Parts: sequence; C-alpha cells; structure tokens
Amino acid sequence: MAEWVLNAHRTDPSDEIEKYSELYQKILSYAKEMGFENLITFDKNLDGYYATFEYEESGHMKYIEEFEDDVFWEALPHRLAVRDLVSQVGEKGYTEMEFEERATKLVELEAFYYEELEVNGIDNLRFENLSKSDTPDLH
Repeated sequence: MAEWVLNAHRTDPSDEIEKYSELYQKILSYAKEMGFENLITFDKNLDGYYATFEYEESGHMKYIEEFEDDVFWEALPHRLAVRDLVSQVGEKGYTEMEFEERATKLVELEAFYYEELEVNGIDNLRFENLSKSDTPDLH
C-alpha cells in the first residue's frame, strides 16, 4: 500500500524515491521464504518482484480507496477555504496575514464547507466559467 501511495501517480521514475523502491523490492524478495510465493513473483525480464494476480484481487485496494476517499473529503474543504480567503483578501493579504488570524478565518470557512459537503456531497459544486458546451457530451 505504501508503494501504491509512492508510485501510483507517477509517470516517470524518480531518483528521490529510489531508496524506497529498493526497500520495497528487498521486502518482496522474502515472499517465498515467508510462504507468500502465490502473492509475489520475480520477473526475470523486468528484473524485479511484482504482485501476482491473486494479490491484486485479494482486496487490499479497498484500504487504498478508503484512504483516498478520506484524503479527498479532508482536503476539499481546506482547499476551498484557502481559495475563498485569497479571493477575499488577495494573495499578498493572505501571505502577510498573521498566522493566528489566517488560521481562524480558514477554520471558519472550512467549517462552512464541511457542513455543506456533509449535507449535499458534491451536488452543489459548480464551475462558474464552464458552459454546457465546454463539457464533454457523453450521450
């Protein structure tokens, strides 16, 4: 699951995470020794250990999906609050605002969005600058 968080969004390899990838490969290298050869296999062509279909279908993704869902619902109110506060006071006003004042205003705005999202989910979210012709027609 940690490997998923580290790499699922990447399109190119990163030197920054190489040490974590090496650790992941090291852990997977012990799968057979630990009785999990049905879940992890070594691919000679790719020179690495990879999850088998059985592992991929084992249900571990539900935990990742729960995490992603939680992150979304926690991050959305904060990002909307920052957007609105910057809109109200300007970028300069936001960055120069005293920490305590900024935090207080953000908490107030976040509370508004938490309540709205709890009641209506994303049903009331709209993009003001988009017309119907801007969105893809899925019919």
